[in-house]
Amino acid sequence: MVFPLENSTKENIIRVLSVSWPMTAIKVWHAMEKKNQKITYKAVFKALNELLKDKKLEKTQDGYKISEEWLKTTANTALEILRGYNTKYDQIQTSVNITGYKFSDEFYRILTVMLQSPGEIRLAAKTPALFIKSEATSSFLRQQYYNTLSRQIQKNKKIYYLFSTELTAKLIKQQKDKTAIDKLKKLEKCNNLQIRHVPLSAVLALAITKSTALIGLGSTANAGLVGFIKIDGPDLNEIERLYDLIFANAYSINNFIQYIKK
Repeated sequence: MVFPLENSTKENIIRVLSVSWPMTAIKVWHAMEKKNQKITYKAVFKALNELLKDKKLEKTQDGYKISEEWLKTTANTALEILRGYNTKYDQIQTSVNITGYKFSDEFYRILTVMLQSPGEIRLAAKTPALFIKSEATSSFLRQQYYNTLSRQIQKNKKIYYLFSTELTAKLIKQQKDKTAIDKLKKLEKCNNLQIRHVPLSAVLALAITKSTALIGLGSTANAGLVGFIKIDGPDLNEIERLYDLIFANAYSINNFIQYIKK
């Protein structure tokens, strides 16, 4: 986080509200408990009020959310510092910024925020949380991602979604997930959602918007995501083109259903 807060409870509250908002005090507390943070409701409520007093949070009828004014001020201050540290700031503006992460949960936190940004999004997953029940309930942040993705589909956000053929079929059979195919058939009817599948070797954990791309690292058929990079830049057209090339040669949902039946 830019300029970490002086109190870890406050910083964790900001992290929770960066994934889902607005939230009541009790929901914030429950969200922190789900992340195995041992804290009392009284401490959470006190920290919320202090953040509100410092104008880092806003309170609406539905609950608390991060103050957009505070976010803008923080971002502008960071940019001013960056200008002071590098006289070639104009070159930085036109280049990409690459950040590496070691923890898979951070992938879903950032991805949830990306889903709420304007414009279309391109997604790829070896094990699709979108219609495999167990994948949508594996961790708190992954649940947040799944719920946000579902809401954005309902809001007619333009979404491209690519998943692996063999591994997805294997999971459905192993878990005897009878609801998966029915969900998939319903999803296929959504005009704003383009969903296809390809062989496992052609799929990375991936998310792309106009200004941000997440690329998973070290993920195999038998292991979860063990790291990823985040790319921020003014124009990610080349990454989009690579995704679109794979997507254009991917297979239809009907083809996957036939594959399952075999």
